[in-house]
Amino acid sequence: MEDNDKLFYDMMKVYLAQTNSALKISKIICEHSDREELSGNDIICGLIYRLMNPMDQSEIDENLNTADELLNGEDEEENYDEIEEIYEKPNILKQIKSNNCNCDICIKMRVDLINYKTFEPNDQLSELFKRSIDTTCDKYNIII
Repeated sequence: MEDNDKLFYDMMKVYLAQTNSALKISKIICEHSDREELSGNDIICGLIYRLMNPMDQSEIDENLNTADELLNGEDEEENYDEIEEIYEKPNILKQIKSNNCNCDICIKMRVDLINYKTFEPNDQLSELFKRSIDTTCDKYNIII
């Protein structure tokens, strides 16, 4: 593998690991709410949580392994191309909502939502992650 290809692969692997971890947090946030289905709010809250709260070493290892499997095509349980996705862009601005749970993760998530606007990423990957959250929120008229 050439140096540029390896660099791209490694960056994609880290980004996927970060996203995978954020989705796990999103699931916890949903489970601690009064909703039965994962919502866009849960996903955005999970992404923000993961951006602002670093993983510990065991989370890093686990999520990097999962990302590696995804990039190498080892985890092909479902064919996501067959799942119909329909999103409607809201016409009005919508404030993101969080749950009322008082576990450590949910409390940190609510604090992160309050501090998100002033959060400054400290590396390129964090900047990319934050930009993707901001772009998605802008596109779907979501206010953090």
